[in-house]
Amino acid sequence: MKLIKINTNHYVVVDDSEIREKSGDWFYSFETGKIYDTLIHHTAISCKKITHSTQPLDTIILKNRDHSQSVGHYYGDGGQLSLQEVKELIGEVDVEKKANDCIAKVKHNGSYIRGYNQALEDNKEKKYTEEDVISIVEKSRETGLTAEYLMLTLQPKTEWEVEIVDGKLKLKL
Repeated sequence: MKLIKINTNHYVVVDDSEIREKSGDWFYSFETGKIYDTLIHHTAISCKKITHSTQPLDTIILKNRDHSQSVGHYYGDGGQLSLQEVKELIGEVDVEKKANDCIAKVKHNGSYIRGYNQALEDNKEKKYTEEDVISIVEKSRETGLTAEYLMLTLQPKTEWEVEIVDGKLKLKL
């Protein structure tokens, strides 16, 4: 199973289970980096079935026992993932939670400076250091690969190997 980051607030879990084209399955295409609900113009080789999602993949009409209807959401066969839990799992900073924590502590104009400095601290591992640049240049010379290609290896992750243990999403070690 893989956890895929679609955007800041949308993550999906995909696996190798069969995509049933006529049953309402949704899938992620590694070729295009997009989500689809039909295999038209896509090969199953480059696609994985979405089993869980942090955002609804589809809206469905549910018929209740009393013959009334209500609207439901489809997140994949496995159901909805908590965005907060996913972000905690991969170590991503929850800015809104930090802001709420800071609001209670901040009472003067220094809040902007403290917030900015905290953001720099939280994201320091996501920047290229001088050592990174030197290493990339050296590897480029040794391997013949372009520096641009090697810099891509330092980009933030967008895919993680995961498993579900006791109903909880866990990083696979």
